[in-house]
Amino acid sequence: MGYYILTYLCLAVFIVAAGRLIYRHLTLPVHLRWEIYPVQCEPADKVSYGGSYMEEMNWWEKKRKSSRVNEILYMAPEILLMRGLWKENKRLWQMSFPLHLGLYLMLATFLLLSISAVFTLCGFAEDGVLMIVNGLSVATGWMGLLAGVIGSTGMLYKRLSDRELRDYATFADYFNIVFILFFFLCAFIAALAVDPLFDASRAYILGLFSAGRAAPAYVPGRSLPGALTIVLGSLLAAYIPLTHMSHMFMKFFLYHRVKWDDTPSRPGSPIETAIKKNLEYRPTWKARHADTDGKQSWQEIASSAPKEMK
Repeated sequence: MGYYILTYLCLAVFIVAAGRLIYRHLTLPVHLRWEIYPVQCEPADKVSYGGSYMEEMNWWEKKRKSSRVNEILYMAPEILLMRGLWKENKRLWQMSFPLHLGLYLMLATFLLLSISAVFTLCGFAEDGVLMIVNGLSVATGWMGLLAGVIGSTGMLYKRLSDRELRDYATFADYFNIVFILFFFLCAFIAALAVDPLFDASRAYILGLFSAGRAAPAYVPGRSLPGALTIVLGSLLAAYIPLTHMSHMFMKFFLYHRVKWDDTPSRPGSPIETAIKKNLEYRPTWKARHADTDGKQSWQEIASSAPKEMK
């Protein structure tokens, strides 16, 4: 039961930490809006040439049209396929993409195993759909393990051998890669040696959904690789939202609320309220062109004559 308790605690940490990240992002002061076009929330006809609703006559009198579908269609290959890294650094992409793909496929495998557990608890143990779900979990599991081992090994080698990466790498960067590599290696060995069809994994997830009662004959730690996989997988789930690796799911907010947010600031709108609140802040950082002494507000600084530069 100790393994289940550990997994419950780690999943709780993940939920709380991820929720805190999202809440903090949604409640931060209004960001400096980029207004760099094309903006993907525009309808497809304007996205095609980088247009904006602001080019229309009397746009403020018209109902604004936006497309969340266009945003998702652009973000999906960026988040899942790392399109930006592919364009800028293909050699690094060759190692980084398998690592991220492995993590994504492990998440997909966990979701498929969870669906299988729900089906089993609902009495559909012999259902054809369940067989398809189980088959998919085996496929995504093996592909994720192979991609993860290759990607994490490659990224560790890349960071150690590439001087440009090594110059600005921190201890946390190496720790994260080694942690992920160790998890993938243990999971791969466990699957290869004792659980090639993920039956034990399926039983463990079933036990999670029933507090261990639905799989009384299964002992999660009966093999060392299996026990390490459970412990490391649980700890990794709790660890990711506590580090910069949370960009895997927080990237949505960077695109949606920062990069593409061109909602007009109308009188009485939430944006106008947020901007007024920003103007009340009293900056304390130093700059030659502004008297940021912690006493004057942004409104006072912005409305005063610029400081003479010497």
